[in-house]
Amino acid sequence: MIYKIYHILKFMDTMKRFAKYLILLIVFWVFSDILINVSINSIYKDIEPQNPLSSQISISRAEATSVNGRINGVVTNNTDNNISGKYLKVDLYSSTGNLLGTKFLDIGTVGDNESRSFETYFKFQNVKAYDVTIVDEKTDEVSSESFMTEDMTNFAVLLLLTYMIFV
Repeated sequence: MIYKIYHILKFMDTMKRFAKYLILLIVFWVFSDILINVSINSIYKDIEPQNPLSSQISISRAEATSVNGRINGVVTNNTDNNISGKYLKVDLYSSTGNLLGTKFLDIGTVGDNESRSFETYFKFQNVKAYDVTIVDEKTDEVSSESFMTEDMTNFAVLLLLTYMIFV
């Protein structure tokens, strides 16, 4: 009988130790995830427009790291200039003013005085400026291979930065 109680107590001690390690692991994971999020978001720096934007375009966020970036904004259809069926042309520039890439975003059908949000993500290095204009049609100058449909995950940015540092 005492032998059974001893093994039960030993098993309970093992379970308590396992629970403590599990809790410590979860706390470490949450803490490291918060630190990674803060550090990745602090790497993003604002990028400025190359030229003044149209009154129909409003940029809410334009920022880039040394390896990627994102531009979010809103385009508004006013009665002076109907934008339905047109495109947003996004140009990205280096610090020396060289064109790094161009992407066209379809605006689609937008009613009078309605707005439509847009976002684009890119993997160009050292983007310092952007230009967003409304154009009637796409041209052949598209270089969208380094544009993405969604933002890079924190892990992907960290991995890419590590690769760039050590290679």
